[in-house]
Amino acid sequence: MNIKKIKAAGIMAMVAMSALAAPTITGVTAQQRYPWNGKVDISYTVTGDIAAEAKQRAVFTSLKVTAIDKVANTTNIATQLSGDTALTAGTHKFVWDMNAEGLTFKSSNVVFKVSCETTPATYCVIDLSAGANATSYPVTYLAEPPSGGFNVDEYKTTKLVLKRIEAGTFIMGEDQNDESHRVTLTKPFFCGLFEVTEKQYALVTGGYPSYSCGDKRPRGTVSYYAIRESGSDGNWPSYSAVGSSSFMGKLRTRTGLDFDLPTEAQWEYACRAGTTTTYSYGDTADENYMRYNEKGWVNSSYSYEVGETLPNPWGLYDMHGNVWEWCLDWYASSLSGGTDPKGPSTGTERVMRGGSYESSALGCTSSSRSSYFPSGREGYYEARINGFRLSLTLPE
Repeated sequence: MNIKKIKAAGIMAMVAMSALAAPTITGVTAQQRYPWNGKVDISYTVTGDIAAEAKQRAVFTSLKVTAIDKVANTTNIATQLSGDTALTAGTHKFVWDMNAEGLTFKSSNVVFKVSCETTPATYCVIDLSAGANATSYPVTYLAEPPSGGFNVDEYKTTKLVLKRIEAGTFIMGEDQNDESHRVTLTKPFFCGLFEVTEKQYALVTGGYPSYSCGDKRPRGTVSYYAIRESGSDGNWPSYSAVGSSSFMGKLRTRTGLDFDLPTEAQWEYACRAGTTTTYSYGDTADENYMRYNEKGWVNSSYSYEVGETLPNPWGLYDMHGNVWEWCLDWYASSLSGGTDPKGPSTGTERVMRGGSYESSALGCTSSSRSSYFPSGREGYYEARINGFRLSLTLPE
């Protein structure tokens, strides 16, 4: 490889994510070692914060270096790299050992490119173990479940886990042939694998156990206001801000991410998991998949521990029964389709979905709906079966 300088003119790579902080990779240079020993010194500059962007978009990032031979029409991806390959703001330098990869080029033919490669994460895990006095909670993204899976005590008490749900289209409501109810969700979102439990709620808020009692039972008797608005009149869908002392307010502050309740459309889309049947697993009530009032009378004073039944096809637990789950929307008697629907602009009650352990089988279907006053809170007997799960809508 008899060259003095490897061509790097015009090398620039925009990170393949839409702009929050508009991070880019620019100023790429590539220079051979002299005398030539098969190694190339490469430098590049990152503008903006790719790491922060990756956190907001829930993606894994890695540096991608390629050598493009314009004459031979070949592209080689570098694997033998050493040095500073970080994606933080600033200038970084590293070495590509081309000899180790058996590569040779003519300087007039080759162009080197440096870019940021991203891969969507499948799971989001929030570590709550520092408790209600913590200033921050670590957020970790995973491509696969950990050894032993998520259906263990750790992810029902000291950690919250959410599953990525891709954007898509479905028909909302009981009549799966009603095209007027077709909904398109344009953004992927994370949805809680489990309902938020007593222990998780207490670790975030420092609050006391609710009526349902038990660390791994869903947090019940919780108001919409306590979850996200702290007693003021409802602001969704006018704007998405939450009260600073609410559960969501504290979680947002300590994670830097805009966690919230799911919209009603997101909830049903996640519950159905691509199905059009009465339940996400079929058309017949099955105790293996849901906690409901199968005997026609209340057979439990409390909800059940989360994750005791089988999950839906997308791996989400307790979407049918156990406790009703709050959604963001104001309640309306009729549904409408459309793109990323947010429900009515005003109302008196908020939507709840999924049924509870006191509901009949037909009250726990993928389309079953209920509602309650957003101020309905701890101590209200009729509100003891209100719970919730987390959602995090991602940028497009």
